[in-house]
Amino acid sequence: MTTRTLSSIPPGTTPRAAVAGAPLPRTKRRVYLAGKMHGSGNWRLPLVPRLGVEPFGQPIDCGRFIFTGPHFVPFCGQSHEWVGWHAGVEQHDSSPWPAPEFSRPRWVVPGLCMEWIRESDLFFAWINATDCHATLLELGWAHALGKPVYLAFSTRDLARQMWFARHCPRTTAHVHASPAEALDRALAWEVPFE
Repeated sequence: MTTRTLSSIPPGTTPRAAVAGAPLPRTKRRVYLAGKMHGSGNWRLPLVPRLGVEPFGQPIDCGRFIFTGPHFVPFCGQSHEWVGWHAGVEQHDSSPWPAPEFSRPRWVVPGLCMEWIRESDLFFAWINATDCHATLLELGWAHALGKPVYLAFSTRDLARQMWFARHCPRTTAHVHASPAEALDRALAWEVPFE
């Protein structure tokens, strides 16, 4: 078994290396938008219209905030995180489809997501399913990095089931009708620990 680390990622594929030109001003919050992707689409697209258009890994200025991640590559009309992943298709490392342009091998994705979380000022999670396993792992990373966390649940039942995550330090949690409504509240949140 091969051990892979961020230091073994080829140069030019890490988020900081992907950013070209002058850094964006720090007057806007840098937000990581965690949450499950569904076969019906990526809920982030209305919030980050340039997602999949801007260079992979580059922060995207969305007007009220700067999106730090996660980033996706477009392929067959869907958003993809890595080679071998497709909405509604079993996840595996080999794929019958050609690799999307700018795609990364599957093992690189967790390290990139952790780096994008590290570069954020606020960790936002839209939770609309109990099987959001990667989102919960990202939530743990955000806590380990000391990031303020805004948890947005689509139902009270989900919020009740995720009681442990809701009561972590540096966390606020609310039920919202949509990701857009939730992000509006998150951006207005006066983080008491900054």
